[in-house]
Amino acid sequence: ADRLCPFPAKMVASTEFLSGLRAGLGLTAGVAGILLAYEYWRKSRGSKAPFLYPTMDPSFLQGDHHEEAEVAELPEEETKDQGSSWKVAREKLHAGFLRKHPQGFGCDVVLLHDMSIDNVFLLPVPHLSEYFADAGSNNRMGLSRGGDMQQDYNKLMGKQDVIIHDIVRKAGSDPVTTAYLRAGPRKNLHFDPSKVRAAIVTCGGLCPGLNNIIQGVVRTLLSLYGAEKVIGVPGGYGGFNTSVTPIELTLANVAGIHNMGGTIIGSGRGSFDLDKTFAYLKYHRINQLYVVGGDGTHRAANKVAEEARRLKLNIAVCGVPKTIDNDIDLLDRSFGFNTAVAEAQDAIRCAMVEAQCNKPNGIGIVKLMGRHSGFIAVHAALCSGEVDLCLVPEVPVVPDGEKGILPYLEKVVDRKGNAVVVVAEGAGEDILGKSATVDAGGNRKLPELGMWLKDEINKHFEKRSKPVTVKYIDPSYMIRSVPANAGDAIYCLLLAQNAVHGTMAGYTSFSVGMANNRLVYIPINSLVKNSPRMMDPMGRTWERVVSVTGQPNTARALDTAGGTRAINTRTAF
Repeated sequence: ADRLCPFPAKMVASTEFLSGLRAGLGLTAGVAGILLAYEYWRKSRGSKAPFLYPTMDPSFLQGDHHEEAEVAELPEEETKDQGSSWKVAREKLHAGFLRKHPQGFGCDVVLLHDMSIDNVFLLPVPHLSEYFADAGSNNRMGLSRGGDMQQDYNKLMGKQDVIIHDIVRKAGSDPVTTAYLRAGPRKNLHFDPSKVRAAIVTCGGLCPGLNNIIQGVVRTLLSLYGAEKVIGVPGGYGGFNTSVTPIELTLANVAGIHNMGGTIIGSGRGSFDLDKTFAYLKYHRINQLYVVGGDGTHRAANKVAEEARRLKLNIAVCGVPKTIDNDIDLLDRSFGFNTAVAEAQDAIRCAMVEAQCNKPNGIGIVKLMGRHSGFIAVHAALCSGEVDLCLVPEVPVVPDGEKGILPYLEKVVDRKGNAVVVVAEGAGEDILGKSATVDAGGNRKLPELGMWLKDEINKHFEKRSKPVTVKYIDPSYMIRSVPANAGDAIYCLLLAQNAVHGTMAGYTSFSVGMANNRLVYIPINSLVKNSPRMMDPMGRTWERVVSVTGQPNTARALDTAGGTRAINTRTAF
């Protein structure tokens, strides 16, 4: 039939096609009408709700797509109020990003209307030029090497180069934040480098990286700036005695010391005497003092700086925060902390082997540093992945009951035959009490929770007629005395160099540290005001520990009202 009369059949097919086409066009027109009506209603209501393709340039719909799509046009009423400020902001954003990322964002950017920072408040660092004139010389790298060997720094910091403190923002956050002065070389020097006589002192307990700091300060002073002399004060603050011979530090005798643990100039606790310190500084004609130590050491250093300012002496005092416990406030971390966490892994592995091999029912207990805060213990536990129970000063120790650690350990041993426990040295004061005895540095003697726990575990299992073998390992001094690992070695170098850059520029009564992964200068008063800090037991770090160990969570919110210590709101991850 098709062969005899093809035309009518084709005509029928064409008619059906045209009918479908008319229906499709009608549906499209209807949808377009609905959309136009919605757009008219939205504008009449002044709605801020986005329409189609809210972050894209209209040319995108026409096939003219660009990598850096534009943010949606704001409603007409809002545009009149804000003018073109949001467009200018977007253009600046793109321009700044393209300078280091030439391919652009790779996605559309969206303007967040309920988030902004209107005011930034700097924590100011005191400067010697307040009462003593600057030397007036310009700063170049390698001033000790002569004209042809010198070179310009790639970047010189200014008075308003800062690092924002509060980088985590959310809807409704206050539009204000604090900021720290960014560390680094400055254009103008306060000191004439050839007349600089510097002293370095290391105080408190040992920590990985002390020799790295000494080496970095000496090399920066002598090699980059050409200082006259650098001496080491032996044995901490007790070495500030004119009858004690200082240790002259040269490029030759600091070579290779970064591979050694400890400190070549010795350390010591306590013994601070302001009068003896100033007599020593005057006797040796010291005009730059570098103090390496914890919050107590920094408080003493600040007294030196304040007295020098009161007497209008041209002496700069710089602190380098040293605490293996990582409990100095405001900083991301202290040098030596990463090394301590890494070294603790060997002790945890040994405890695990002991627990697994002493059958039946082996338990290994590892005591780690952490006088006020459990940072080393929790990070070591997270790093290991083999820890079943972690006890820290910030979280109450509950022996028995529904959330008791003893019945929990019994269940763990019943399930897998062994268990590993990590105990921070400061944990357990809530059940064992606080000691009235203090050491030379004013630190309170801590309860031996690890040994107490060992005895309690033995009693608990004995009552249930279950055999148990408990091994106790205390690697504290082995961890303190090792050299810095690669990460801490680099960190120490940055701290040392920037400490010298700051003092040469004339800053005083400040400490150098890392905040938001950038080196900054922080007034010592601000650094120690709330130190030592604590881990937040209601924060994400402790939450991760509980998720890894499976232990009962006995944490409760810390009450800081009227207190003197900070709660750390930063996590290491």
